[in-house]
Amino acid sequence: MNLSSRRIVTLAFALAASTLLTLQNASAQTNPPAAPAGDQTRGKAAFMSYGCYECHGTVAQGNYFGAPHLAPHPIPFAALLGYIRKPAGQMPSYAASILPEKDVSDIYAYLSSIPAGKTAPEIPMLSGVTTKPK
Repeated sequence: MNLSSRRIVTLAFALAASTLLTLQNASAQTNPPAAPAGDQTRGKAAFMSYGCYECHGTVAQGNYFGAPHLAPHPIPFAALLGYIRKPAGQMPSYAASILPEKDVSDIYAYLSSIPAGKTAPEIPMLSGVTTKPK
């Protein structure tokens, strides 16, 4: 497979994952069950120790290989737990014996604590920059 074909396949996987998460998020907007209480400090440690950061990035920003962003505004806890247990694509599954639900709730607390980044106008260096053609 040449480099161009790999890029197309990678883009297709990223688009499929993004679409799946968008659909899950949209369907879960109607009164999703509350996430169990978790500790964001333990969650960050668990996110790192279980290797989540290797694909999703240290602040859950995702990557271009198809690992979607998980924060800010993570999907509902039940959807995240379900995906961790039975994922699609390249993500390995994590049984409860490997990644207990308590650790998942801590990871979810960490993901929920990650703030959204600033927009370009909010960044002093970029405040005068425009992306629109003149």
